Amino acid sequence: MDQAHPPSARIPSGTATRTAKTQTSALNAWKRHHARCLKDGLWHLVRRPLSAWATIFAIAIVLALPGFLMTLAAQIKHIGGAWASEQGQVNVYIKTGTDETHVNGFTQWLKSQPNVRSTDVIPPEQGLKDLARRLNIDSLDSDIANPLPTVVVLKLKNPTDQASLTLREEIRNNPLVENLSDSGAWVKRLQTISQFFDQLSWWLMFLFGFTVVSVIGNTLRLELQKRREELALIALIGGTRRYMIRPLLYDGAIMGLLGGLVASGLIYTLLTMLTAPINQFAAEYGTQITVITPMMLTALLGMIGLSLGWLSAQLIGQNFLRHAVSA
Repeated sequence: MDQAHPPSARIPSGTATRTAKTQTSALNAWKRHHARCLKDGLWHLVRRPLSAWATIFAIAIVLALPGFLMTLAAQIKHIGGAWASEQGQVNVYIKTGTDETHVNGFTQWLKSQPNVRSTDVIPPEQGLKDLARRLNIDSLDSDIANPLPTVVVLKLKNPTDQASLTLREEIRNNPLVENLSDSGAWVKRLQTISQFFDQLSWWLMFLFGFTVVSVIGNTLRLELQKRREELALIALIGGTRRYMIRPLLYDGAIMGLLGGLVASGLIYTLLTMLTAPINQFAAEYGTQITVITPMMLTALLGMIGLSLGWLSAQLIGQNFLRHAVSA
């Protein structure tokens, strides 16, 4: 007689198939609902363009100020780097009457420093000829002794790092050196200004983020009031809060994303308008500045706007469903 299998060992033939079909159906329904929410969110921009785009432009204006400060900090850093590479040289003025042997020894010491890229010695006679050429004078020779000192022109590898600052102090304290002039102080000031604007922009972004949440929240609260009866009906037939709040999340995320992208467009327009004055200012100091718009800023503002829109929709939606639909 055949031994019967125990009940626990028997697996219904259609259970696995039904489970798989149920999971597939639920996943397809979830995908369809997300697609419909996205479509409805984009359709709202066409159906109610005035209110939707008014909110988007309000978000853009709020995000544009800290975004512009971020761009300004990047531009100042770029200017400092260009100035350091193009104008970042150190002119060392040797005391008048210094023996040539001491000057050569000092020059050899400078060449041995690891942060020195090149040295160029301009003797007093050469300096006098250069001065005559700049003044369009044939000759400045006279019975008066040449008052110009020997000048050693240094090119540093990294004009703004700590090693260069230390080397400048050593040169300045050398008994052979009368004076020292370079653009390192200006580059350092530019870097300090850049750090200030960078930190200020992040603080403003943090503070203005609350404004963006409030702006989007007001718009979404009006939308929820219009859908109050619909949401109550969905709650009665067993709809989850996640299902009810999903369209709102898409609305908030879309408005926030578009607000961030419009803010980057405003910043780009403002920079384009300021290109000519900035280059005119730079030309007066003998340099050329290329005004750039960081492409990462567009992605950053878009992601910040999207995140703030999603957060606003989450807060407003959960609060509304808790007090209105559950009541």
